[in-house]
Amino acid sequence: MGSADAGTDVAASAALAVERARAGRRAGLLVVMARWDLDLAAVAAGVGAAAGGAAVVGTSTVTTYAGGDEAPAGVVVTAIGGPGVSVRTASAARDDPPYERGARVAAACRDTSRAHSTVLLLPNGTDLQQQAVVRGAYSELGPAVPIVGGGSGGDVVARRSWQLHGAPDAAGRTAVDVVENGLVGAWLGTDRPLGVGTAHGLQRVGEPMVVSDSDGFTVRALDGRPALDVYLEHLGVDAGALGEEALTGLGFAHPLGLVRRRREEVRTVVGLDVRERTLTFVSEVPHGSLVHVMAGDEEAVVAGAGRACRDAAAALGGATPAGMLVFSCVARRGLLSRTGPLREARAALEAAGGADVVLNYSNGEIARVSGAAGCHNQTVVALAL
Repeated sequence: MGSADAGTDVAASAALAVERARAGRRAGLLVVMARWDLDLAAVAAGVGAAAGGAAVVGTSTVTTYAGGDEAPAGVVVTAIGGPGVSVRTASAARDDPPYERGARVAAACRDTSRAHSTVLLLPNGTDLQQQAVVRGAYSELGPAVPIVGGGSGGDVVARRSWQLHGAPDAAGRTAVDVVENGLVGAWLGTDRPLGVGTAHGLQRVGEPMVVSDSDGFTVRALDGRPALDVYLEHLGVDAGALGEEALTGLGFAHPLGLVRRRREEVRTVVGLDVRERTLTFVSEVPHGSLVHVMAGDEEAVVAGAGRACRDAAAALGGATPAGMLVFSCVARRGLLSRTGPLREARAALEAAGGADVVLNYSNGEIARVSGAAGCHNQTVVALAL
């Protein structure tokens, strides 16, 4: 793992991050997290120049912590490779429908030459279509291949985010492209299992409810009544006593949890419409779902990050992790103090047992290890390598 602050020479900073990650070794894959407001073409050029024949996938981001760094870095690179590891990558453009993006990338990067397989997906985080991408990938991969990743951060208002992709040519040179609002993926084939852990640290509030009217992203009714009214009743809140800003904050502090067989899948409430009495979400809340209102504080959120990383490490079957890629959610930051993200990064580092850890704040998280679903909000997803 290597990081660099983005100075006046962005390409040089990106190349430095790659060199620190490689540490003189040959890598099969470089996973790049780059702050979205940087010159990403310069980032791509710097990464390609220092890649040393490695494939590249990357994502634009809002905040990424590397190891025990006290502050987020402009460019963070994780190098993956060595004996027993094979890598194939692919990308899809924004012109492809989301389901087809997932299916196309999964099919293009498939490699069954190793005993174990995991697919890393880095989709657009601003188009509300991550579940469709995961379903598309699942249609090609089936239930045996775990899928992990996180949505790209970027300009949420303009709905723009970016990905990086590069594959080495016959001469071992890697030209890295910048993809806008697309999808990049990497198939990691390994001789030993990789570990996936998920946790959010939030707790249920009150009794479960049935989503009785929903178009997927807008829930109009819970238990047969206006959704906003039922939601606020569970929290003991009078909508008339709160302004629009306070209502928005309430939605981030109290997401809904879709009840699954073993856990809740969290869905962030991004809109509370007082006039229409509806709730709006960034990920799908299907009609007929059983849901809970959720709640938590900073201590619970930080503990959740540690638990996700411990679970990922435990899934290695006794092997010591060499490193971890950790995706937390930008919406979790609404439950954290100013120093909370650093606390979350340190909790991940401690749980990883001293292994290199990169913690990226993503726009939606992916962890599909059972069933066809796998999209999360306000959740930590850890991939132990």
